[in-house]
Amino acid sequence: MNFEDKLPLSDHQIDDLFSPLVDTRRIALAVSGGRDSLALMFLIKKWLENNKFDKDVVVLTVNHQLREESNAECAEVALIAQGYGFHHKILIWHHENIKTSIQEKARNARYDLMINYLKENGIDTLITGHTLDDKIETFLMRLSKGSGLEGLKSIQTSRNLDGINLFRPLLKITRDQTTKTLVSQNIGWIDDPTNTDEKYERIQIRNNISTLEKLNISKEMLQLTLNRLGRAHEVISNVTEKAILEVLHFDSLGYVSLDFDILRAYPYEIIIKVFEKALIYVNGKRVSLQSLERVCSEVIQTRKPKTINGCVINTKKNIIHITRENRDIESFNLKVGDLHVWDNRFKICLKSFNEDFITIKNLGRSKELKYLCENTIYADIPIYVLKTLPGGFIKDKLVLMPNIHNIYNSGYLDVKFKLQEKN
Repeated sequence: MNFEDKLPLSDHQIDDLFSPLVDTRRIALAVSGGRDSLALMFLIKKWLENNKFDKDVVVLTVNHQLREESNAECAEVALIAQGYGFHHKILIWHHENIKTSIQEKARNARYDLMINYLKENGIDTLITGHTLDDKIETFLMRLSKGSGLEGLKSIQTSRNLDGINLFRPLLKITRDQTTKTLVSQNIGWIDDPTNTDEKYERIQIRNNISTLEKLNISKEMLQLTLNRLGRAHEVISNVTEKAILEVLHFDSLGYVSLDFDILRAYPYEIIIKVFEKALIYVNGKRVSLQSLERVCSEVIQTRKPKTINGCVINTKKNIIHITRENRDIESFNLKVGDLHVWDNRFKICLKSFNEDFITIKNLGRSKELKYLCENTIYADIPIYVLKTLPGGFIKDKLVLMPNIHNIYNSGYLDVKFKLQEKN
C-alpha cells in the first residue's frame, strides 16, 4: 500500500505551514514521541524533500525521568529522527522526587533544557508541535479564569523566548490531522498516560470540548475568533509600546516614573498595560489582571500610595513613581571582583574592599541610613527609593554605599540598573 496517497495535507498546505523557515539555516524540533510532535517531524522532512532544501535539523527529546518507559521512548524517537537524516539529542531532567505541580515543573524544565542547548549550539529557532486543539484548549482554560486579551489570544504561532524564536507551525491544523498524517505513513506514536488523566484541567476541557459543537461553536469559528483576538492584541501592544516611549522614564536608582499628564490621554486599556509593564520592569514578576485593574483605578482616583506585585506606587504632582517594595529582598556575600545580579534589578560588582567579602543587603536594613546619606549624592533621594537600593554591610553595619567611595574610604561598590542598558 502507498500510504502517502492518504496524506491529509497537500504539498501546498505543507509549504504554507513551514514557509517562514525558508531562510532559516539551522532549526531544532521538540519531539516527545507523541502524535503531534512526530507528525511535525515527518512533515518537516517531507517539506525539505519536496523543496530540496538543505538545512541542519536537530531533534531534541527531553527525558523527564518521571516514567519507567521514558528511556525506551527517547530511544525510539532517536531511531526515527536518525532515519530521516536528522541529528538527535536527548536532554535529561535531573530532579528530586516531585509531588506537586508536576506538569508545570516539567514544562518549565523542558523549555529551560532546550533553550540552553540551542544557545550553546548557536541555533536560534525552536519548533514545537502544538496544534489548533492546543490553542483552543488554552483559550478555554483562560476564559474560565476571566483572562484579559493578553491571555485570550492564547498560543501564538511565533514568539521570542529568552532570545530564541519559538515557532509553532501546526497551529493551523488540528490534532485529528496530525493523527491522520501518522496513520497514513504507518507511524506509531506514544500516548502519555497523563493525557487521559482528568485531574488536570486541560484534560477535562479536552474530554468535554465536543459539547461546544452541540452549541454550534465549531473549531473553525473559534480559530477565526482567536485570529481576530490576536490582531487586536497586536494593535494594543503597538500602541502600548508607543505610550511607554512617551511617558515612562527609567531611573538609574532602580525605579520608573510615569508622566500621567501624557498617559491620561490614552484609552484606559493602554493605561493599564503601561502600569503592568512598569511593574514588571521593576520587580520582574507578572501581576494578576484583577489586582492591576483595582490598583490602577485607586491610584488614578485617590493619588494615594499603593502596593502591588512587590512594588510601591507613589504619586507626586503628575508624576507616578513605581519602586520596589522594601521587603523580601535577598542578601548574599560578595567577594572583590565578583559580579552578581541582585533582586533582578541591578548588576553589582565589588571593585575593591579591605575585607575578604561583604554582605549585600538593601539599604533599608540600616538604622543610620538618613545620617549616612548626608552630604552625598543620595541626600535628596526619596527614602522609599533609598531603602530598596543595594549596599555593603559588615554584619548589621552599613559600610558601602553604591557608586560612591565608601564611608570609610576602603572600597567601591559598582551598581548598575539593568534596564538602563536597554534604553
